[in-house]
Amino acid sequence: MKRLLLILLLAGCDGWPESPRPPPPAPPPEGAVPRGAAERARALAPPGPPVDAALLAEGAERYGIYCTPCHGQNGQGDGVVVLRGHPPIAPLPSDPARSMAAIAENLLGAHPLSDRLDPRQRWAVARHVEALMRSDP
Repeated sequence: MKRLLLILLLAGCDGWPESPRPPPPAPPPEGAVPRGAAERARALAPPGPPVDAALLAEGAERYGIYCTPCHGQNGQGDGVVVLRGHPPIAPLPSDPARSMAAIAENLLGAHPLSDRLDPRQRWAVARHVEALMRSDP
């Protein structure tokens, strides 16, 4: 009987009172700079990391993942999305500085990749594109 009474009492209980939610964080003060911004800017500044086989291999891998669907294997803008009806895509620039800007920003409608590629990976893709454009006139 005591158990039945306890069950009935608990069934009528709607739980513990909710704790108050913390207020949303205040926006950063004007002019604030995120931690690591200077280091990140240095890592993105030319001339970038030394170009070696490992950097080019990493660039080829990241290019295959993020760039090939639109730009194609040779960077000529003939990727699978174009073959499936996307408007034509311009060939990639051979200048690494322009490639770095295209990777970071949304140039000509491209999806920016600055949130997906760290500075070394961005340089790797830019150097891979540079090598692609040199080998494929």
